[in-house]
Amino acid sequence: MAELSRIEYLVGKDALERIRKKHVLLCGVGGVGSFVAEGLCRSGLGKITLLDYDKVEVSNLNRQLMTNKNNIGRSKVQALKERLEEVSDTQVKTIESFINEGFTLPERYDYVIDCIDTLSGKFALVKACHEQGVPVISSLGSARRLKPENITLTTLDKTRNDPLAKAFRSLVKKENYRHKIEVVYPDTPAMKTTVVQEGNTNKEKYPLGSAIFMVGSVGLYIAYVVYDRLIREDKE
Repeated sequence: MAELSRIEYLVGKDALERIRKKHVLLCGVGGVGSFVAEGLCRSGLGKITLLDYDKVEVSNLNRQLMTNKNNIGRSKVQALKERLEEVSDTQVKTIESFINEGFTLPERYDYVIDCIDTLSGKFALVKACHEQGVPVISSLGSARRLKPENITLTTLDKTRNDPLAKAFRSLVKKENYRHKIEVVYPDTPAMKTTVVQEGNTNKEKYPLGSAIFMVGSVGLYIAYVVYDRLIREDKE
């Protein structure tokens, strides 16, 4: 296929045939997730399921690929589905839902990618994947950073310089969960929050600054990791 010729020159025809047979579940399609999806779909992924419950907001315009001034208030997964179908032949399925405790995978996937913001959702998804024997990789914090550097692939227990990772480690320890959790995150200290506004929650009182430079870089790195593993696994 001409539209994939440039990546075929890199990975070969056999690899493209393998990736066309793969199905990925992407949970969370915000800043990081939208870049994960686009990276995979523009590189020949056969099928992707997008799971998210959120709607497009004006504040998403600076960093989420499917957002524009005309789709504010629309479902994020539907908006991203439309974008992906315009740039690729990937089959796109959507699920508008939360992930809660006791979550089980709705079908069999070749890989699951966690770009969820909430700790409870991340933990429930990771546990479900481990229990069902499906490989999973999680994105950690990429907010409060401007320069895209030191993006690291590791396990949760080895993370540092990331408030979200610290909170996730605490939850995992509290639950006495022993399974290693693979993660990608920027190993760079977060910038201090300088804006304080009215609100009932810490998220409302201390809004997280976020830029496309970092979330895009993290998302594309995750897409690369998953893509590389999926095109090679049959050989190995």
